[in-house]
Order: sequence, then structure tokens, then C-alpha cells
Amino acid sequence: MSKPNRKVLRLQQMRAQRAEAAKTQFVDLVFERADGVEETISFPTPDYWPVEVIEAVEEKGGNVNIAVLREIATPPEAFDRLVREAHLTVGELTELIEEMGEVAGTNQGEGSGSSISSVSTPGASEPTFSATTPAVA
Repeated sequence: MSKPNRKVLRLQQMRAQRAEAAKTQFVDLVFERADGVEETISFPTPDYWPVEVIEAVEEKGGNVNIAVLREIATPPEAFDRLVREAHLTVGELTELIEEMGEVAGTNQGEGSGSSISSVSTPGASEPTFSATTPAVA
């Protein structure tokens, strides 16, 4: 017997449709380390954050956004350098998360009033976002 008030979603089909829609899946953040070398760190946009990572972070009781970004960053050790050497601020972290949400078409909440500049890299299929912090000369 058919149930007219029910919709069935198939995960594989949903994933294929999302991939076909070709939304931005990653945001690259370029920063200058203390030694003057530019480093790029990639983050998946919030739509692509693994749920098991979010759950694990919440169980540990830490700041979800910071811990999730640390876990999903590529390369992983670059996030710690971003925090330590580029002196990432809470406002910049908030902007980064908001920018990732805007690029992916999701909304993570209200912003602080400014945004990270976006620049499209010639020949690249995804936009690249770069930001430098005031603490880096």
C-alpha cells in the first residue's frame, strides 16, 4: 500500500544531485606565516563538514567551530599555524565560517560587518579566498 504523505530520499541519489549542482565545496585561506612564507589552508564549506567530526567535537565539550575547522583543515597542521603564527582572531574565525556558509549557500548566523575578500584564480574551478591578519607584517 502506498503512503501518499511520505517522501523517500535515497542518499546516493541525493549525493549525485548535490555533486551535479556543483556548489563550492572548499574555501582556500591564504595567510602569511611568521617566517614570511605564504601558506594555503583548505576548508570544506559547512554543507560538507562530516557529521561524525561535529559529534566527536561536541562530545569533548570544546568550541565546535574551532575544533571542527582544526579537524577538517587540509593540511591539518596548517590550522594550528594559522592560529599561532597568523594570530587568527575570533572575529576573523567568525568571518571565515560565515564566508564559507555564504559561498555554499548556507547561513551560519549574523556577521561582524566586514567580510573576507574573494579573488578568483585564473583557470581554477573554485574561488580562492585570501585574508591576512593585522598582526602579520
